[in-house]
Amino acid sequence: MNLSLESLLERFLRNYTSPFTVNDLAQLMKTCGKKVDKDELIEFLQMDERVFALEGNHFITQAGAFTGMFFSFVPTQQELDQKVFVPGDRCMPFVDGEMLSCSLDFEYAGKILPKTTFETDCNTARDLFTFYGDEYASQYIGADPINADLNLANNGFELPPKLKLTAVSLERVMEDFDFQKGDRILCRVNNWDRGIIEIFPEIEHNKNPFIRAAEITEREKWCKKLEDALLLSFDKMGPCNSMEQQLGFAFYENRRELCSPECSSIHEFLDKAARVGMELFGVETRLWKKNEDVPAVGKWNMDTLFHGRSDKDDFAPARFSGMPEYIIDCYIKDQLYEKKDDLDSLCEAMIPSSIQMTEKERSDFTLHIMRRNAIIRNKYNRFADFAMGSIRHDALSLYSRVGDLVYEVDCAGKEIVKFPQQELVTLSQLFAHITRMLEMLAGEKECADEEQTAIKLSLEGMEYNFEDIRTRLKAAVDRSLAKRFKVI
Repeated sequence: MNLSLESLLERFLRNYTSPFTVNDLAQLMKTCGKKVDKDELIEFLQMDERVFALEGNHFITQAGAFTGMFFSFVPTQQELDQKVFVPGDRCMPFVDGEMLSCSLDFEYAGKILPKTTFETDCNTARDLFTFYGDEYASQYIGADPINADLNLANNGFELPPKLKLTAVSLERVMEDFDFQKGDRILCRVNNWDRGIIEIFPEIEHNKNPFIRAAEITEREKWCKKLEDALLLSFDKMGPCNSMEQQLGFAFYENRRELCSPECSSIHEFLDKAARVGMELFGVETRLWKKNEDVPAVGKWNMDTLFHGRSDKDDFAPARFSGMPEYIIDCYIKDQLYEKKDDLDSLCEAMIPSSIQMTEKERSDFTLHIMRRNAIIRNKYNRFADFAMGSIRHDALSLYSRVGDLVYEVDCAGKEIVKFPQQELVTLSQLFAHITRMLEMLAGEKECADEEQTAIKLSLEGMEYNFEDIRTRLKAAVDRSLAKRFKVI
């Protein structure tokens, strides 16, 4: 079977569990008949969140980092009453974050425990998905196949008062043990790729009080170690892309102390932590120093953020020569949707005349647009694109406005440290979200009606958030520009 390079790299990341170098990976790809540039491999490994960088130019996959590692959680009384537990966010960050937690398999005494249903209220359901962030919890709950008929988009992404979740049956465990409230389930990752976790019931309610008191003390020490590890990660790398990634770094770098059978759980940690909490980060949530704003700029990104530049001419070529192909395609399809055939206005929409580029840069970009325009125009069907065309048009309008403000902020250089930080964070998130949306809209696949409704609602929310931050950021940009003028 002749696999593509992408498929081979994906298999590698999901199954290779030993530390490796770029040379090791390049050699492995070569044995599979694929020659890969080492610089491209380095960039690939640095960008993929499933890879941890080690000392000495070594790397390890998330599969390698967490296979065989221990973590634990304590089922709630409501779960025990129904003889189940819901994985939710409890396996974070030890499993593949791209796998829905309801699809994970739990092995007990050599056999996979059956899946069943857990009935609960919306608040309890949200609590079980806390570490995904309140802004995403309802989407993860709605993605559970048991909620296939739950139309969140038409309900403003609000959960109904009562709902169901896919759960794992504890009946076999309860047949073997007198499992009660306060008892713990110890877990070990057996197969990261397939999402198989082995569980070991820990019966604590009937232990000798002195032994139990000693174990409680040890778990309190565990929570303190995790708190220290997270605080160190805040100073070292700032706020990560998600709470899951932040936990991943903290656990991996301290796995000997944190991934042992004596571990506590991330939910118990959050209840006890005095210095770490969940804080707003733009329109999302991050783990950060309790009761402190999460900054957009800090010592962790100061050097790489600006590259010592603050002139508009330096930023323009990098921004537009690296414009993703799917963004270009969206602009071209939008003009076709609008029944226009004007190359100049098309290029102007993507590169406003106010942006300084050399004649050659602008000419090369225009030539590329002409080629893409000819390819897309030849197979474009406006009738088939009618519904998505309207949504794409609105998304591009927002993308242009957000992108222009991002460009202006970039040009402020190191003055950005004086800008309102939460607004900067929100701007960055909006740009990332609208870009991902356009990537989806650039495809040929037509979205279902409920998906279109969800996209429209998401766009409305992004429009609102953008208008909410635009005025303050524009004022900060204007102040920064004013400082550049000197009276002679």
